[in-house]
Amino acid sequence: MIDRPRPSTLAIYATSALAAGGMLAHNLLELGPAFLVDPQTLIPLAIFAALAILTAREAAGRAPWLALFAWSALNLVAGGILSVLPIGLFPFQPDQSLGHYVVHLMYTVTGLPLVFVAWSGIRASSPRRSGASAPEPADAR
Repeated sequence: MIDRPRPSTLAIYATSALAAGGMLAHNLLELGPAFLVDPQTLIPLAIFAALAILTAREAAGRAPWLALFAWSALNLVAGGILSVLPIGLFPFQPDQSLGHYVVHLMYTVTGLPLVFVAWSGIRASSPRRSGASAPEPADAR
């Protein structure tokens, strides 16, 4: 049986801050400074922080890791990728300029490390199954 190491507290906080910073930079560059105090910015930042704190606890079970993974993947896919495409999924028509694509590339790239850290946390917190039963100790015979 191989024990998978749990991501470090530093990795959790650093990648959460990086992902949140990417979202913050996107909102600042695309929507302007006034949007930084908008609930559409503040609520996601609070969610990043809360999930980072929950998963950084030594006793964190699988549920916080799943929540962090879901949140980071949602931000990566919906915020970083889908919202840049003119596919009619959102109630706005995104700008199709090079600058807009660069901002979304940055948003996506800054979110990737958190997805990987969260996935590592899920794997480390997963119950391990072993194909064979544990060997009996030699002195127990």
